[in-house]
Amino acid sequence: MGSYLGYPAELELHPLLVDSRLVPPQPLVTREEFEAIRAYFLDQASIQYKEPAPKPKPPTSTLFEPLPFAIPASVITLAWIDSSDQTLLIGSSRPARFLVLERGHTTSIEVHSEPVSYERVGPVRRVALMGHFGRDFRLGRIVDFGLREGIQQTVVDNHPRITAHRTADVDGDGADDLFVCGFGDYPVGRVGMWWGGAETLQEQVLFEEPGSTWGDVADFDGDGDLDIMIAVANARPRLLAFVNEGQRRFAPRMIVERPVGWGYNRCLLVDWDNDGKLDLVELAGNNLELRGRPIKAHYGVRVLRSEGDWKFVEVLFERLDGAMDVAAGDFDGNGRIDLAATAFYPDSRSPVPTTLLLLMQRTDGTVERAGIDDAHWNRWMRVSAGDADGDGDTDLLLGAAQVPMAIPSEQLAHYDQLVRDKASVLLLRNRTMP
Repeated sequence: MGSYLGYPAELELHPLLVDSRLVPPQPLVTREEFEAIRAYFLDQASIQYKEPAPKPKPPTSTLFEPLPFAIPASVITLAWIDSSDQTLLIGSSRPARFLVLERGHTTSIEVHSEPVSYERVGPVRRVALMGHFGRDFRLGRIVDFGLREGIQQTVVDNHPRITAHRTADVDGDGADDLFVCGFGDYPVGRVGMWWGGAETLQEQVLFEEPGSTWGDVADFDGDGDLDIMIAVANARPRLLAFVNEGQRRFAPRMIVERPVGWGYNRCLLVDWDNDGKLDLVELAGNNLELRGRPIKAHYGVRVLRSEGDWKFVEVLFERLDGAMDVAAGDFDGNGRIDLAATAFYPDSRSPVPTTLLLLMQRTDGTVERAGIDDAHWNRWMRVSAGDADGDGDTDLLLGAAQVPMAIPSEQLAHYDQLVRDKASVLLLRNRTMP
């Protein structure tokens, strides 16, 4: 607040947090007025911060066999299993590259920025390139790769930083449409539908604010058409739906409102309780704002169960400090959905901070926590689930960001020791099937 009123922050802020273009050359209020404003906010704070106790380390799971991959990149921005042909898709930031790992063959493609989301559209591999990992320069791009033919076709270009996309026939005209979720940066971000059926896709903007960290398309209300839901992290954190009313018309509908600083990162659609309705998995864990990195007791994994009529009720919360990404599947074959979540901003008070948490759902709906052996610890950022070896069970693919960003200075030496000689990509091969 002080920076935008003309008074530098007393705490050291992340250099990318404040937009220097919006900092006034002279103070906009007097020092007395600024102190009064600050005192008001401090006085009205609802609770005094108390550091939560460290969470116990989850026990090591014996369900998976860890298989490291020697990928020459320190930051993995995409780790995806394409179950249709057991292909592994890897995107990296340092360097910016898209890797396709087929059995016995690896294709490496240089790209202009970090790959961040993937889907298979027939023979095409559709990839979103964020644009720039640190700031928004309106360079987001969605590209179709036809590897057999050696074709690259840009579908969307010059978009605010992209965080998610989904291809589907949303208007029911028989042509594929494209949903694009753009986080952007202050003050611009954009979410919209790109309608197919013409020679080029035509964009309809649905939401124009910065901070959308996730979005997806599904029939949430069971009326037979496809709706849209997004997670907004900036300003007013919330889950916001766009209800499909036909004829390419959508009605915005608030699903969940959260307090400032909630820390939305990713969400996921699952049928958690096998009742045929889509439930929401919600992750909060962004902890980059202050160098002090306070541990926040509300960070973690939540399951919001659909009660119908756009009502969602929280039925599970598992604290996971700095939760970043999540994947789902029936890992142990008991007929219930399990979750795997990464933590990019973990509790560094622990000798080996928890950066991967498995939430194994028992048949009675309760959950058992698990993790992986410390020998395979890394600063895991991305995770996906799928059948990587064609044996019918669900494997996990992890991607790390081996960077010191947001690591407290007094813990840097220990962090360097933890990541030394560690592979940045790890396949957890499921042992359920022989």
